[in-house]
Amino acid sequence: MAKATVSELDKRLSAHEAACEVRWRENYRRLEAIENGISSVNRTIRNTLIFVVTLFLGVTGFLLQEVIYQAIQ
Repeated sequence: MAKATVSELDKRLSAHEAACEVRWRENYRRLEAIENGISSVNRTIRNTLIFVVTLFLGVTGFLLQEVIYQAIQ
């Protein structure tokens, strides 16, 4: 196998760097999409939890009010 010249190595290295740059740009784009998806899921979970806790407190307050009302009667 013949030895590569400096210009050939420079050309190959430049092509390699260009290909890696394209791959990394795609990876960063994908990571950002994944992070956005995770953030969306986190917001959904948080909002659902707030709704469930609020509902639970409302039902508990209503039942406690009924128990107290029945105790007074």
